[in-house]
Amino acid sequence: MLNILHRLDVTRRLGMRFRNQRELSRLRTRDTPAASAIADALHAVLTKTVSPEEKRWIDRIEAIRRELRASTQPLKFMDYGAGSPVENRNAEEMYEGKEVTIGVAEACAASKPPLWCLLLFMLIRKMRPAHCLELGTNLGVSAAYLSAALQLNGSGELETLEGARSKADLAARNFLRLGLSRVRVVVGRFQDKLDEVLTRQERIDFAFIDGHHDEHATVDYFRKIIPFARKDTVLVFDDIAWSAGMKRAWHTISTDERILFAVDLGLVGLCVVGEDEALGSPEQFKIRI
Repeated sequence: MLNILHRLDVTRRLGMRFRNQRELSRLRTRDTPAASAIADALHAVLTKTVSPEEKRWIDRIEAIRRELRASTQPLKFMDYGAGSPVENRNAEEMYEGKEVTIGVAEACAASKPPLWCLLLFMLIRKMRPAHCLELGTNLGVSAAYLSAALQLNGSGELETLEGARSKADLAARNFLRLGLSRVRVVVGRFQDKLDEVLTRQERIDFAFIDGHHDEHATVDYFRKIIPFARKDTVLVFDDIAWSAGMKRAWHTISTDERILFAVDLGLVGLCVVGEDEALGSPEQFKIRI
């Protein structure tokens, strides 16, 4: 029985590898800078290909993550998000927030795992964007990956938004410890601060939308960001299968006529913005990492 299950698992993994290679090849035929950068980033993640210099940064960030996961410190904050997939908070409840006290370790557990952080890191390395945005700093792990990639690139800036002051302060201390100088934390509700940040940046080349897993809020953030996007801007949406509402949000966004193509990675979705005029139905890709 174990041998049969092992063979089935090997067959499944080989099938997934073949489908991924086929989709990467199809993605490269788009022949646009964004398509090439995404394909290169995904290939690097799938093959775990990093340079020694990149690995040094990754190791330093993961050391911080391990400290956070081992911490016994309590963390009190206002949660302005959707809570859990079954809570069904309404817009007013999310705006007012809910006071929560959990451990730093538990808060850190909500950070993106190393594999997905590596994807964010590689997207920045391959794209070399100038103006970057993150919604949902948490304790700063994913933002550290993004800003470390900018630091290695030698150009670009990241603004990361966090509703909870206690989380933002801890993230800022982690950035300082790591010597990251290309990141700025903005504290406040996304609904209150996003317009201000977009106006200040004037243009967005890369955005990672996380931290508020609500269907209507996610679509609203997309609609606010896209006027500041340019051709080949990459928008990354986290937890696209987190709930029925997030699945609907991803469908709405990934099929928007202003999107050139979309890549469904299962847990995360990537959208590439096209020209200003309507493009019709975006091409869809599906890759598993």
